[in-house]
Amino acid sequence: MKYSVIPQPRKFDVISDETVFTLTELTEIESECEKAKKSLLIFLEEKYEIEIMGTGKERIILKINPDITKSEGYTLKVSENLVEIYGKDEAGVFYGVQSLIQLLICGDLFLPRIFIEDSPRFNYRGFMLDCARYFFTKQAVMHFLDLMAVHKLNRFHWHLSDDQGFRFGSEQFPLLTEIGSRRSHTNFNTVPHEGYYTKQDMLEIIEYAHDRFIKVIPEIDSPGHAVSMIAGHPFLSCFGREMTVATSWGIKHDVLCVGKKSTYKFMCGLLDEVCEVFSDGIIHLGGDEVPSTRWELCPHCQALMKEEGMKNESELHTYYLQKIADYIKKKGLKVCMWNDTVKEKMVDRDVIWQLWNGELNNSEVANEINNGRKFIISSSEAYYLDLPYGQTSLKKTYEFNMENDGINKECKNNIMGLECCLWAEFVPSMKAAHYTAFPRFGAFSESAWTEEKNKDYGRFSQKLGNYYKVLEFYAVDPAKPSQVNPKSLKKMLSLLYWERRKLCWAGLSNFMDNRNIRKKYGK
Repeated sequence: MKYSVIPQPRKFDVISDETVFTLTELTEIESECEKAKKSLLIFLEEKYEIEIMGTGKERIILKINPDITKSEGYTLKVSENLVEIYGKDEAGVFYGVQSLIQLLICGDLFLPRIFIEDSPRFNYRGFMLDCARYFFTKQAVMHFLDLMAVHKLNRFHWHLSDDQGFRFGSEQFPLLTEIGSRRSHTNFNTVPHEGYYTKQDMLEIIEYAHDRFIKVIPEIDSPGHAVSMIAGHPFLSCFGREMTVATSWGIKHDVLCVGKKSTYKFMCGLLDEVCEVFSDGIIHLGGDEVPSTRWELCPHCQALMKEEGMKNESELHTYYLQKIADYIKKKGLKVCMWNDTVKEKMVDRDVIWQLWNGELNNSEVANEINNGRKFIISSSEAYYLDLPYGQTSLKKTYEFNMENDGINKECKNNIMGLECCLWAEFVPSMKAAHYTAFPRFGAFSESAWTEEKNKDYGRFSQKLGNYYKVLEFYAVDPAKPSQVNPKSLKKMLSLLYWERRKLCWAGLSNFMDNRNIRKKYGK
C-alpha cells in the first residue's frame, strides 16, 4: 500500500489515487495550535529543507473542534489544495499532524484525497527507558521523545536508578551521583561507565516532552535495586558495609534498611527533590524484587517488626512501601510501582500497579482490579522490547491481547493503558536500542492506540515498507524484516545468544556474601 499510518487510525480512507495536494514552500499554514504547527515545520525543514513562505494556493488548517467526541481525537481530510486537521483538543491536532507527517513521507509530499477519523483506545500509552544500567545522553532521550510523539505515545517512564547507576542529580545528596553514577566496569570488561542528569538537563527534557504532549514519570527504585544509593551512603544498608556500585546484572541482596528512621528521612528528602523537578502527577517507586535476606538478620528491621506486630518480612516490605507512598500522596501526587505478589497485607489500592510479571487471567490480579486497583499493562512476555526476537517476535508483540474474562466488565476502566519497556542491561548504545526496539515499537503503538477489533497483523505487515521510511527519517536503524519473526534455527540461535546473560548474574557472589553475613551477624 502506498499510503498508511502507524498506529492504525479508527477510520482511514484513501478516496482516490489522484494527487490533489502538493506541499511546497508556498503552502500556507493556518493554525490555532502552535505545538502542532511547530512539529510540522521542524519536520519539513529537517527532512526536505523546506521553509514555509505561505503565499500559495495550498493550505493546511490546524484547528480545535470541541464537537469531536473523544479527548486526543482528530479528523484529517485531504482535498483539492487543502489539508484540514481538526482536534478535540491541542493534543488531538498534534496527533493529526503526526499522521500527516507519515502520509507526506509515504507520498514524498504528494497526497491524494484522504479522510481519517481517529481517537485513542487508551488514555495512558507509555514507554519506559532504563537509563540506570546504561546512561543515555540528553540528546538520546530527546530522540526517543520524538519517536514517542510520531507513534502517539504520551507517557515517558524514566527509570533513573538501579543497582548499577544513579542518574538523578540531587543537590541535597551529591554523593548519589559523585559515587552512585559511576561504576568501575560492566560484567567482564574493564571499561568504566558513568553519567547523570543535572536538574537543568531534566527540566529541559521535561519541557521537550511537554511540547510533544508527553508527561514524564520518574522512577527512583527502592527499597531493592538500591546498591548505587548505598555505595555513597552506607548507613542506608542494614549493616553499614562499604560497597561499590554494582558491576553485574541480576537481583542484589543488599537493599535499603527499612528498620532505621534515617532511611525514611533520607528517602523523603530525596523524593522532595524529585517532586520539585517532575510535575506531571505520578511518581514511580519501583518496589519489586526485594530479597529479605538482610532484613532477616538486621536488628533494626527485626525490632521494627516486633514493634509493629508484623508476622514476616513480607509485611515489612509492605510497611516501607506504604510509608513512602503516603508521603508522596500528601503532596497531591499519585504513586505507581511494579506489581507485587498478592499477599495478606498490601499497599492501599490507590497505589497504581504496573503489571509486568503476571497476566490478567491470574485470579489474584483480576481480584485486585475488580476491587479498585488501577493497572498499567507492561507484560514482559510481549512488551519488553529488549528481549530477543526469538523469544518475543514482532507478531507476538502485535497480537498479544490483554483482554480477560476474569475482570468484571464494569471494572475494565481500572486498566489505565499499556506501556512498553526498554531495559538496558544488554542495550549499551542507541544502535542496539534501535535494533531491539524497532519495529516492535510500532506494533506496540497499535495495541495502545488502536481498538482491538481494528487491529490486523496482515495489514500491519503490509505497512512495514512505509513504516521503515518513517524510521529512516528519524534516523532509526531497525531490525530487518527478515530478523523480526525468526523461525527454527534462527530462533534457537537467538535464544541461545540471549542466555549468555546468566553469566553476568551475581548468583555465586550473592551466595558467598550471604554466607559471610550470616556468619558475622547471625544468631
